[in-house]
Amino acid sequence: MDSTTKTILLIFLFVLIFYLLSVLSSILLPLVLAFLLAVMFQPLIELLRKIKVPSFLILPAVSIITLGIIFGFLNIIYQTSTDIASQKDYLIFRFQSKVEGFFNWIQSITGGAINTEYLYKQINEIPKSEWFSNTAGTVLKSISSFSGSFVMFAIYYIVLLSGMSGYKRYVKYVGGDKSTTLLDTYEKVQKSIFSYMILKTLINIGSGLLVTLICLIFGVKFAIFWGFITYLVLYIPSFGSIIATVFPVLMAIIQFDSINKILFFFIFIFVILFINGSIIEPKIMGTRLRLNTVTVIFGLVFWGYLWGVPGMMISVPLMVILKLVFEHFPTLSIVSRLMGYPEKEVESVKA
Repeated sequence: MDSTTKTILLIFLFVLIFYLLSVLSSILLPLVLAFLLAVMFQPLIELLRKIKVPSFLILPAVSIITLGIIFGFLNIIYQTSTDIASQKDYLIFRFQSKVEGFFNWIQSITGGAINTEYLYKQINEIPKSEWFSNTAGTVLKSISSFSGSFVMFAIYYIVLLSGMSGYKRYVKYVGGDKSTTLLDTYEKVQKSIFSYMILKTLINIGSGLLVTLICLIFGVKFAIFWGFITYLVLYIPSFGSIIATVFPVLMAIIQFDSINKILFFFIFIFVILFINGSIIEPKIMGTRLRLNTVTVIFGLVFWGYLWGVPGMMISVPLMVILKLVFEHFPTLSIVSRLMGYPEKEVESVKA
């Protein structure tokens, strides 16, 4: 079989795989999330075994603690979403009054030269009770759907966490003569994902706590919720910082009458998330993952199209896996190189 035929067959294979990823998303997405979380906590399990913690305690303890934290996060989202929905009339009234005040200000400084009546009507239609109720219902339905798949995710996570301890023996058994290459590839994937997930999680926690603190200082409603939303959406590369800025600032605009207070609140939130999105995150991408910006954006769009918001949040680890897989196919190695940085550029990023 010549190289052209192999290349064509590989392309068809990848197209088929991506089609199945889309069709079977309800099954595969919890599995992928469980795998990434298991990879993240595998070194902790190895450490606990080294310090002679009884084996029969390690898996139950790690599983219960991590799954309990995730379930707690889901509960926060659900309870706060319900609370926001219960205050919809107040929020709608405040939003409409702010919109009206803004357009009156525009009319006053332009002397009525700009006709804003049509734009005012269009914006004012956004927060109607029906729209708000439908949106809140959709959000709660999505949360309920995710909670329904939580059981499947938990099962995957526990199984993977318990099985990963013997991965070297299993890879050698499956790989045979090529076991060394397979083991090296798996350990590269594990190391890349682990370093990214740990650093990204710590950075997101720090940003989320700062946003919560600022919201508390300024008296913005649902401060803990906005901090938690910030923590979550910052997993979305490039655009996560923008999305995280919008929600708390919009609440401040609705809640406060003082322009200065809103402006200072926006500046504080913007500075924190700008540092995260424009300084810290690109440094992680360049030095830890060797993924260029085009690859990150493409992965964001591609996995977001396949799996929605969860796909966008895990797009970077998935692109790392694809890059390492492509390296082992001679006909696709050029794709792997296109996804990364040249060595000299990586060194300059590190510097």
